[in-house]
Amino acid sequence: MRAMHIKDIDLNLLRLFDAVYRAASVSRAAELLDVTQPAASQGLTRLRLLLKDPLFVRAPGGVRPTPRAQRLAVAVRSALATLEQALGDGSGFDPAQSERTFRIHMSDIGEGRFLPELMPALRERAPGVRVDTLPLPREDITAALDAGSIDLAFG
Repeated sequence: MRAMHIKDIDLNLLRLFDAVYRAASVSRAAELLDVTQPAASQGLTRLRLLLKDPLFVRAPGGVRPTPRAQRLAVAVRSALATLEQALGDGSGFDPAQSERTFRIHMSDIGEGRFLPELMPALRERAPGVRVDTLPLPREDITAALDAGSIDLAFG
């Protein structure tokens, strides 16, 4: 049996892995990547064969990662983010032009303390930016940050 080498991995397979991990659904990942669901399933099959692991198993409402997929997820997300930054146009973040939605975990007290000052400043300096606050149990915050389901946690 031959060992898996990095040359065997297509970058799009890593993008697919990341999308499935974040969306917890092959169908939603396909939509995010603008590919058909059968194409996403086929890519996932290729990746499973290359890595010799099922990576994701069926779960209510989608899929859940195997232990191997959980170990890979942070490294894959980090590698993709590094490539996106390195290959980007170099212009950096421009708040006045951004239309990004930031997902932030905040306690109720944090929302009451920070949002009244934050939102008017955002409307003035970054009119296209939106903020979604997501309350999470304390024990889920690190995993949510690692998975990219939230961008920031405080309060």
